[in-house]
Amino acid sequence: MPGNERDPLDDWLEREIQPLPPPPGTFELIRKRARRRKAGRLAATVTSAAAVAVLATVGVPAALSLHLGPSATSAQVANGRPGSPAPSSSAAAPSTGASTATSSASPRLAPSGISETTSGGQSPPGGPVPANFEPTSVTFVSSNAGWAIGQAGTPGHCANSVPTICTSIVRTTDSGQTWRGIPAPSTNQVTGIRFLDGVNGWAYGPDLWSTHDGGSTWTQLSTGGQQVIDLETAGREAFALFANCSTATGGSGQDCTSYSLKATAATSDDWVDVGPATSDLPDARGAAPTLVLSGSTGWLLGADGTIYSGPLTGAWTKLGDAPCPATPSQSSLGGALLGYDTYTSKFVAACTTVPQSTAQQATQKAVIYSSGTTSLNWQATAEGLSGGNPVGLATTPSYQAILATSQGISVLDTSTGQWTQTVTLAKGFSYVGMTTKLRGVAIPADTSLHEIWMTFDGGRSWQPYPITP
Repeated sequence: MPGNERDPLDDWLEREIQPLPPPPGTFELIRKRARRRKAGRLAATVTSAAAVAVLATVGVPAALSLHLGPSATSAQVANGRPGSPAPSSSAAAPSTGASTATSSASPRLAPSGISETTSGGQSPPGGPVPANFEPTSVTFVSSNAGWAIGQAGTPGHCANSVPTICTSIVRTTDSGQTWRGIPAPSTNQVTGIRFLDGVNGWAYGPDLWSTHDGGSTWTQLSTGGQQVIDLETAGREAFALFANCSTATGGSGQDCTSYSLKATAATSDDWVDVGPATSDLPDARGAAPTLVLSGSTGWLLGADGTIYSGPLTGAWTKLGDAPCPATPSQSSLGGALLGYDTYTSKFVAACTTVPQSTAQQATQKAVIYSSGTTSLNWQATAEGLSGGNPVGLATTPSYQAILATSQGISVLDTSTGQWTQTVTLAKGFSYVGMTTKLRGVAIPADTSLHEIWMTFDGGRSWQPYPITP
Protein backbone atom coordinates (compact mmCIF):
# COMPACT_ATOMS: atom_id res chain seq x y z
CA MET A 1 0.00 0.00 0.00
CA PRO A 2 1.16 3.42 -0.76
CA GLY A 3 0.94 4.38 2.92
CA ASN A 4 3.40 1.62 3.88
CA GLU A 5 6.13 2.58 1.48
CA ARG A 6 9.35 3.86 3.16
CA ASP A 7 10.85 7.18 2.26
CA PRO A 8 14.19 6.58 0.52
CA LEU A 9 15.83 9.20 2.79
CA ASP A 10 14.67 7.41 5.98
CA ASP A 11 15.88 4.14 4.56
CA TRP A 12 19.30 5.60 3.90
CA LEU A 13 19.61 7.17 7.41
CA GLU A 14 18.78 3.88 9.15
CA ARG A 15 21.46 1.91 7.37
CA GLU A 16 24.48 0.69 9.43
CA ILE A 17 27.39 3.04 8.87
CA GLN A 18 30.82 1.57 8.23
CA PRO A 19 33.64 3.91 9.39
CA LEU A 20 36.49 4.62 7.01
CA PRO A 21 39.79 3.01 7.99
CA PRO A 22 42.65 5.38 9.12
CA PRO A 23 45.69 5.85 6.92
CA PRO A 24 48.38 3.19 7.29
CA GLY A 25 50.75 3.75 10.34
CA THR A 26 48.34 6.01 12.25
CA PHE A 27 48.15 3.82 15.39
CA GLU A 28 51.95 3.37 15.54
CA LEU A 29 52.40 7.16 15.38
CA ILE A 30 49.93 7.64 18.26
CA ARG A 31 51.79 5.12 20.43
CA LYS A 32 55.17 6.85 19.82
CA ARG A 33 53.77 10.27 20.79
CA ALA A 34 52.29 8.86 23.97
CA ARG A 35 55.64 7.38 24.98
CA ARG A 36 57.42 10.75 24.41
CA ARG A 37 54.88 12.66 26.53
CA LYS A 38 55.19 10.18 29.39
CA ALA A 39 59.00 10.47 29.36
CA GLY A 40 58.80 14.28 29.39
CA ARG A 41 56.50 14.29 32.42
CA LEU A 42 58.87 11.94 34.26
CA ALA A 43 61.92 14.16 33.53
CA ALA A 44 60.10 17.27 34.78
CA THR A 45 59.17 15.49 37.99
CA VAL A 46 62.79 14.41 38.64
CA THR A 47 64.13 17.92 37.92
CA SER A 48 61.62 19.53 40.29
CA ALA A 49 62.52 17.10 43.05
CA ALA A 50 66.23 17.84 42.58
CA ALA A 51 65.60 21.59 42.73
CA VAL A 52 63.68 21.23 45.98
CA ALA A 53 66.51 19.18 47.45
CA VAL A 54 69.09 21.83 46.49
CA LEU A 55 67.01 24.63 47.98
CA ALA A 56 66.59 22.69 51.19
CA THR A 57 70.36 22.16 51.41
CA VAL A 58 71.19 25.84 50.82
CA GLY A 59 68.45 27.22 53.03
CA VAL A 60 69.31 25.24 56.17
CA PRO A 61 73.07 25.45 56.87
CA ALA A 62 74.58 22.98 59.28
CA ALA A 63 75.65 24.17 62.72
CA LEU A 64 79.33 25.12 63.02
CA SER A 65 81.58 24.39 65.99
CA LEU A 66 83.49 27.62 66.65
CA HIS A 67 86.20 26.23 68.92
CA LEU A 68 88.07 22.97 68.53
CA GLY A 69 91.29 23.44 70.46
CA PRO A 70 93.36 25.81 72.60
CA SER A 71 95.94 26.81 69.99
CA ALA A 72 94.61 26.02 66.52
CA THR A 73 90.88 26.11 66.06
CA SER A 74 88.63 25.21 63.21
CA ALA A 75 85.76 26.74 64.14
CA GLN A 76 91.21 47.85 55.92
CA VAL A 77 89.86 49.84 54.49
CA ALA A 78 87.94 50.42 57.58
CA ASN A 79 88.78 48.67 60.81
CA GLY A 80 86.74 48.86 64.03
CA ARG A 81 88.22 49.24 67.49
CA PRO A 82 87.07 47.44 70.63
CA GLY A 83 84.09 49.29 72.03
CA SER A 84 78.25 47.55 75.81
CA PRO A 85 68.52 44.26 75.56
CA ALA A 86 66.76 46.68 73.73
CA PRO A 87 67.18 47.05 69.96
CA SER A 88 67.63 50.46 68.33
CA SER A 89 66.00 52.30 65.39
CA SER A 90 66.72 55.38 63.30
CA ALA A 91 64.35 58.22 62.47
CA ALA A 92 65.10 61.58 60.90
CA ALA A 93 65.53 64.54 63.22
CA PRO A 94 64.51 67.54 61.11
CA SER A 95 66.05 70.18 63.37
CA THR A 96 69.60 68.82 63.06
CA GLY A 97 69.52 66.50 60.07
CA ALA A 98 70.42 63.65 62.42
CA SER A 99 69.22 60.09 62.78
CA THR A 100 67.96 59.06 66.21
CA ALA A 101 68.35 55.36 66.93
CA THR A 102 65.75 53.37 68.82
CA SER A 103 65.20 49.97 66.88
CA SER A 104 67.29 47.78 64.57
CA ALA A 105 64.21 47.05 62.51
CA SER A 106 64.81 50.29 60.58
CA PRO A 107 64.96 50.06 56.77
CA ARG A 108 68.52 49.66 55.52
CA LEU A 109 70.15 51.38 52.60
CA ALA A 110 70.97 48.72 50.00
CA PRO A 111 74.51 49.27 48.66
CA SER A 112 75.14 48.95 44.96
CA GLY A 113 77.53 46.48 43.38
CA ILE A 114 77.02 43.78 46.02
CA SER A 115 78.75 40.47 45.43
CA GLU A 116 77.60 37.27 47.10
CA THR A 117 81.03 35.66 46.83
CA THR A 118 84.60 36.42 47.74
CA SER A 119 87.15 37.72 45.26
CA GLY A 120 88.01 34.14 44.41
CA GLY A 121 84.45 33.48 43.31
CA GLN A 122 83.66 31.04 46.16
CA SER A 123 81.27 31.68 49.01
CA PRO A 124 83.08 31.38 52.37
CA PRO A 125 82.22 28.50 54.70
CA GLY A 126 80.12 29.32 57.70
CA GLY A 127 77.15 28.60 59.89
CA PRO A 128 74.43 30.67 61.54
CA VAL A 129 75.35 33.82 63.43
CA PRO A 130 75.64 32.81 67.11
CA ALA A 131 72.78 33.99 69.30
CA ASN A 132 73.19 37.29 71.16
CA PHE A 133 76.28 38.31 69.18
CA GLU A 134 77.67 41.65 70.45
CA PRO A 135 80.28 43.14 68.06
CA THR A 136 83.31 44.93 69.48
CA SER A 137 85.44 45.31 66.33
CA VAL A 138 85.02 45.06 62.55
CA THR A 139 87.42 44.94 59.61
CA PHE A 140 86.80 45.21 55.84
CA VAL A 141 89.23 44.25 53.09
CA SER A 142 86.95 45.48 50.30
CA SER A 143 83.61 47.22 49.98
CA ASN A 144 81.86 43.87 50.36
CA ALA A 145 84.04 41.51 52.42
CA GLY A 146 84.35 42.02 56.17
CA TRP A 147 84.66 40.31 59.55
CA ALA A 148 83.39 41.25 63.02
CA ILE A 149 84.48 39.89 66.40
CA GLY A 150 82.57 39.96 69.65
CA GLN A 151 80.99 37.96 72.43
CA ALA A 152 77.94 35.73 71.94
CA GLY A 153 75.73 33.82 74.33
CA THR A 154 75.87 33.66 78.12
CA PRO A 155 79.18 32.84 79.85
CA GLY A 156 79.07 29.24 80.99
CA HIS A 157 76.46 28.40 78.37
CA CYS A 158 78.11 29.56 75.14
CA ALA A 159 77.77 27.32 72.09
CA ASN A 160 81.46 26.42 71.99
CA SER A 161 83.50 23.39 72.97
CA VAL A 162 84.42 25.35 76.14
CA PRO A 163 81.11 26.90 77.29
CA THR A 164 82.82 29.67 79.27
CA ILE A 165 84.49 30.98 76.09
CA CYS A 166 82.04 33.20 74.23
CA THR A 167 84.36 34.87 71.68
CA SER A 168 82.80 34.58 68.21
CA ILE A 169 83.52 35.83 64.70
CA VAL A 170 81.10 36.50 61.85
CA ARG A 171 81.76 37.25 58.19
CA THR A 172 79.92 39.16 55.45
CA THR A 173 80.43 39.13 51.69
CA ASP A 174 77.61 41.56 50.84
CA SER A 175 78.53 44.78 52.65
CA GLY A 176 76.88 43.81 55.92
CA GLN A 177 73.51 42.82 54.48
CA THR A 178 73.94 39.26 55.81
CA TRP A 179 76.43 37.57 58.15
CA ARG A 180 77.60 34.01 58.86
CA GLY A 181 79.42 32.58 61.85
CA ILE A 182 82.96 31.26 61.32
CA PRO A 183 85.63 29.82 63.68
CA ALA A 184 87.08 32.07 66.40
CA PRO A 185 90.10 31.96 68.74
CA SER A 186 89.52 29.76 71.77
CA THR A 187 89.90 32.58 74.30
CA ASN A 188 87.99 35.47 75.82
CA GLN A 189 91.14 37.66 75.71
CA VAL A 190 90.64 39.18 72.23
CA THR A 191 88.34 42.08 71.40
CA GLY A 192 89.77 43.48 68.13
CA ILE A 193 90.14 42.04 64.63
CA ARG A 194 92.04 43.05 61.48
CA PHE A 195 92.37 41.35 58.11
CA LEU A 196 94.94 42.40 55.53
CA ASP A 197 93.82 40.68 52.35
CA GLY A 198 91.01 38.25 53.11
CA VAL A 199 93.49 35.48 53.94
CA ASN A 200 95.83 36.85 56.62
CA GLY A 201 94.23 38.24 59.76
CA TRP A 202 94.79 38.86 63.47
CA ALA A 203 92.61 38.90 66.59
CA TYR A 204 94.06 40.93 69.46
CA GLY A 205 93.56 42.84 72.69
CA PRO A 206 95.18 41.87 74.99
CA ASP A 207 96.26 38.46 73.55
CA LEU A 208 97.33 37.94 69.94
CA TRP A 209 96.09 35.25 67.53
CA SER A 210 96.65 34.86 63.78
CA THR A 211 95.02 33.16 60.82
CA HIS A 212 96.48 32.59 57.37
CA ASP A 213 93.52 30.82 55.81
CA GLY A 214 90.76 33.42 55.99
CA GLY A 215 89.71 32.52 59.52
CA SER A 216 89.22 28.77 59.17
CA THR A 217 91.89 28.17 61.82
CA TRP A 218 93.46 30.42 64.48
CA THR A 219 96.80 30.10 66.30
CA GLN A 220 97.79 31.86 69.52
CA LEU A 221 101.06 33.82 69.34
CA SER A 222 103.45 34.51 72.19
CA THR A 223 103.65 38.17 73.24
CA GLY A 224 106.32 37.70 75.92
CA GLY A 225 103.90 38.74 78.66
CA GLN A 226 102.94 41.98 76.92
CA GLN A 227 99.51 43.11 75.77
CA VAL A 228 98.59 44.13 72.25
CA ILE A 229 96.62 47.38 72.53
CA ASP A 230 96.31 48.33 68.84
CA LEU A 231 96.88 46.68 65.45
CA GLU A 232 96.59 47.94 61.87
CA THR A 233 97.46 46.55 58.42
CA ALA A 234 98.64 48.00 55.11
CA GLY A 235 100.54 46.84 52.04
CA ARG A 236 101.96 43.45 52.96
CA GLU A 237 102.61 44.30 56.63
CA ALA A 238 100.83 44.31 59.97
CA PHE A 239 101.81 46.71 62.77
CA ALA A 240 100.92 46.40 66.45
CA LEU A 241 101.56 48.19 69.73
CA PHE A 242 102.91 45.79 72.37
CA ALA A 243 102.50 47.27 75.89
CA ASN A 244 103.86 46.42 79.33
CA CYS A 245 100.78 46.56 81.53
CA SER A 246 100.19 45.71 85.18
CA THR A 247 96.78 44.08 84.68
CA ALA A 248 94.75 42.51 81.92
CA THR A 249 92.80 45.45 80.52
CA GLY A 250 91.11 44.05 77.45
CA GLY A 251 93.51 45.80 75.11
CA SER A 252 92.54 49.28 76.31
CA GLY A 253 96.03 50.41 77.27
CA GLN A 254 95.05 51.28 80.83
CA ASP A 255 97.62 50.79 83.63
CA CYS A 256 100.52 50.36 81.17
CA THR A 257 104.01 51.75 81.68
CA SER A 258 105.54 51.54 78.20
CA TYR A 259 104.87 50.22 74.72
CA SER A 260 106.73 49.39 71.51
CA LEU A 261 105.79 49.33 67.83
CA LYS A 262 106.32 45.93 66.20
CA ALA A 263 105.66 44.63 62.68
CA THR A 264 105.37 41.37 60.78
CA ALA A 265 105.05 40.33 57.15
CA ALA A 266 101.58 39.26 56.08
CA THR A 267 102.28 35.53 55.99
CA SER A 268 104.61 35.47 59.00
CA ASP A 269 104.09 35.26 62.76
CA ASP A 270 107.51 36.76 63.56
CA TRP A 271 106.88 40.14 65.23
CA VAL A 272 109.97 42.39 65.49
CA ASP A 273 110.62 45.95 66.69
CA VAL A 274 110.20 48.54 63.95
CA GLY A 275 113.18 50.50 65.31
CA PRO A 276 114.76 52.11 68.39
CA ALA A 277 112.80 55.36 68.06
CA THR A 278 109.48 53.56 68.55
CA SER A 279 110.58 51.06 71.23
CA ASP A 280 109.97 51.37 74.99
CA LEU A 281 107.96 54.57 74.60
CA PRO A 282 106.58 56.04 77.83
CA ASP A 283 102.88 55.68 78.45
CA ALA A 284 100.43 57.92 80.25
CA ARG A 285 97.48 56.78 82.29
CA GLY A 286 94.40 56.64 80.12
CA ALA A 287 96.37 57.48 76.97
CA ALA A 288 95.31 56.13 73.60
CA PRO A 289 98.26 55.79 71.17
CA THR A 290 97.05 55.77 67.57
CA LEU A 291 98.40 53.99 64.49
CA VAL A 292 97.71 55.48 61.05
CA LEU A 293 98.79 53.61 57.89
CA SER A 294 98.35 54.78 54.32
CA GLY A 295 100.05 53.80 51.09
CA SER A 296 103.68 52.99 51.89
CA THR A 297 103.94 55.19 55.01
CA GLY A 298 102.85 54.90 58.62
CA TRP A 299 102.45 57.28 61.55
CA LEU A 300 102.19 56.75 65.29
CA LEU A 301 100.65 59.25 67.69
CA GLY A 302 102.30 58.56 71.03
CA ALA A 303 100.69 58.87 74.44
CA ASP A 304 102.56 62.15 75.07
CA GLY A 305 101.49 63.69 71.75
CA THR A 306 104.72 62.86 69.85
CA ILE A 307 104.23 61.74 66.24
CA TYR A 308 106.56 59.17 64.69
CA SER A 309 106.66 58.27 61.01
CA GLY A 310 108.40 55.93 58.61
CA PRO A 311 108.08 53.52 55.68
CA LEU A 312 106.12 50.31 56.08
CA THR A 313 109.30 48.30 55.50
CA GLY A 314 111.84 50.33 57.52
CA ALA A 315 112.59 52.10 60.79
CA TRP A 316 110.50 55.04 61.98
CA THR A 317 111.76 58.35 63.38
CA LYS A 318 110.27 61.24 65.33
CA LEU A 319 108.38 63.61 63.05
CA GLY A 320 107.11 66.23 65.49
CA ASP A 321 104.30 66.86 67.93
CA ALA A 322 100.53 66.81 67.67
CA PRO A 323 98.71 70.09 68.34
CA CYS A 324 97.62 68.70 71.72
CA PRO A 325 98.51 65.78 74.03
CA ALA A 326 96.91 62.40 73.47
CA THR A 327 95.24 62.66 76.87
CA PRO A 328 94.88 65.63 79.26
CA SER A 329 96.72 65.22 82.52
CA GLN A 330 93.73 65.31 84.86
CA SER A 331 90.88 63.83 82.86
CA SER A 332 90.19 60.94 80.52
CA LEU A 333 88.01 63.28 78.47
CA GLY A 334 89.47 65.10 75.51
CA GLY A 335 92.88 64.62 73.97
CA ALA A 336 94.04 64.18 70.38
CA LEU A 337 92.70 62.00 67.58
CA LEU A 338 94.87 61.61 64.49
CA GLY A 339 93.67 60.90 60.97
CA TYR A 340 95.07 61.04 57.45
CA ASP A 341 93.20 62.71 54.60
CA THR A 342 94.13 60.70 51.48
CA TYR A 343 92.34 63.25 49.31
CA THR A 344 94.54 66.19 50.33
CA SER A 345 97.55 64.17 51.59
CA LYS A 346 97.39 65.99 54.91
CA PHE A 347 97.04 65.07 58.57
CA VAL A 348 93.80 65.88 60.33
CA ALA A 349 93.82 66.12 64.11
CA ALA A 350 90.89 66.58 66.45
CA CYS A 351 91.73 68.13 69.81
CA THR A 352 89.00 68.16 72.42
CA THR A 353 89.05 70.41 75.41
CA VAL A 354 88.33 69.40 78.99
CA PRO A 355 84.71 70.41 79.72
CA GLN A 356 84.36 73.82 81.31
CA SER A 357 81.52 74.28 83.79
CA THR A 358 79.01 76.96 82.93
CA ALA A 359 75.87 78.13 84.68
CA GLN A 360 73.88 75.64 82.62
CA GLN A 361 76.05 72.66 81.74
CA ALA A 362 79.56 71.40 81.10
CA THR A 363 80.56 72.08 77.52
CA GLN A 364 83.29 70.55 75.40
CA LYS A 365 84.66 71.75 72.10
CA ALA A 366 86.46 69.98 69.30
CA VAL A 367 89.12 71.92 67.43
CA ILE A 368 90.13 70.54 64.05
CA TYR A 369 93.69 71.04 62.78
CA SER A 370 95.36 70.15 59.50
CA SER A 371 99.02 69.82 58.58
CA GLY A 372 101.43 68.49 56.01
CA THR A 373 102.78 64.99 56.61
CA THR A 374 106.51 65.64 56.17
CA SER A 375 106.95 68.80 58.26
CA LEU A 376 104.26 69.45 60.85
CA ASN A 377 102.77 72.92 60.66
CA TRP A 378 99.39 72.67 62.33
CA GLN A 379 96.68 75.14 61.39
CA ALA A 380 93.33 75.32 63.19
CA THR A 381 90.60 75.05 60.57
CA ALA A 382 87.39 74.73 62.59
CA GLU A 383 86.04 74.93 66.11
CA GLY A 384 82.63 74.17 67.50
CA LEU A 385 80.51 71.89 69.61
CA SER A 386 80.86 68.30 68.38
CA GLY A 387 77.98 66.79 70.33
CA GLY A 388 79.58 64.52 72.91
CA ASN A 389 83.10 63.35 73.69
CA PRO A 390 84.89 62.42 70.40
CA VAL A 391 86.44 58.94 70.37
CA GLY A 392 87.01 58.29 66.65
CA LEU A 393 88.01 60.31 63.58
CA ALA A 394 87.65 59.78 59.81
CA THR A 395 87.67 62.01 56.72
CA THR A 396 86.03 62.14 53.27
CA PRO A 397 86.13 64.62 50.37
CA SER A 398 82.92 66.20 51.70
CA TYR A 399 83.76 66.15 55.40
CA GLN A 400 87.08 67.24 56.82
CA ALA A 401 86.14 65.46 60.03
CA ILE A 402 83.70 62.67 60.81
CA LEU A 403 83.70 62.23 64.58
CA ALA A 404 82.31 59.28 66.50
CA THR A 405 81.23 60.67 69.84
CA SER A 406 79.54 59.60 73.05
CA GLN A 407 76.29 60.99 71.62
CA GLY A 408 76.40 59.90 67.98
CA ILE A 409 78.23 60.95 64.81
CA SER A 410 79.07 64.57 63.97
CA VAL A 411 80.48 65.80 60.65
CA LEU A 412 82.35 68.96 59.69
CA ASP A 413 81.43 70.16 56.20
CA THR A 414 84.58 70.91 54.19
CA SER A 415 83.00 73.73 52.19
CA THR A 416 81.10 75.57 54.94
CA GLY A 417 83.05 74.72 58.09
CA GLN A 418 79.77 73.92 59.86
CA TRP A 419 79.14 71.00 62.22
CA THR A 420 76.13 68.71 61.80
CA GLN A 421 75.17 65.80 64.00
CA THR A 422 74.05 63.15 61.49
CA VAL A 423 73.29 60.38 64.00
CA THR A 424 72.07 60.54 67.58
CA LEU A 425 72.51 57.29 69.53
CA ALA A 426 72.26 56.54 73.25
CA LYS A 427 75.82 55.96 74.57
CA GLY A 428 77.18 56.96 71.12
CA PHE A 429 79.85 55.11 69.17
CA SER A 430 83.25 53.64 69.94
CA TYR A 431 84.71 53.86 66.42
CA VAL A 432 84.17 55.31 62.96
CA GLY A 433 86.19 54.67 59.79
CA MET A 434 85.85 54.94 56.01
CA THR A 435 86.39 52.01 53.59
CA THR A 436 86.24 54.24 50.52
CA LYS A 437 85.29 57.87 49.97
CA LEU A 438 81.63 56.77 50.05
CA ARG A 439 81.52 53.70 52.31
CA GLY A 440 82.22 53.61 56.02
CA VAL A 441 81.45 51.79 59.25
CA ALA A 442 80.80 52.76 62.86
CA ILE A 443 80.50 50.62 66.00
CA PRO A 444 78.01 51.51 68.76
CA ALA A 445 79.48 51.78 72.23
CA ASP A 446 76.48 49.77 73.42
CA THR A 447 77.31 46.36 71.95
CA SER A 448 74.00 44.91 73.18
CA LEU A 449 72.38 46.58 70.16
CA HIS A 450 73.79 43.65 68.10
CA GLU A 451 74.60 45.89 65.14
CA ILE A 452 77.07 48.03 63.27
CA TRP A 453 76.25 51.23 61.38
CA MET A 454 77.24 51.88 57.78
CA THR A 455 77.23 54.76 55.30
CA PHE A 456 77.20 54.50 51.51
CA ASP A 457 77.11 58.21 50.71
CA GLY A 458 80.33 59.52 52.24
CA GLY A 459 78.99 60.00 55.76
CA ARG A 460 75.89 62.05 54.95
CA SER A 461 73.59 59.34 56.31
CA TRP A 462 74.10 56.25 58.46
CA GLN A 463 71.91 53.20 59.02
CA PRO A 464 72.09 50.23 61.43
CA TYR A 465 72.94 46.79 60.09
CA PRO A 466 71.94 44.07 62.59
CA ILE A 467 74.23 41.09 63.14
CA THR A 468 71.69 38.53 64.25
CA PRO A 469 70.87 34.86 63.52
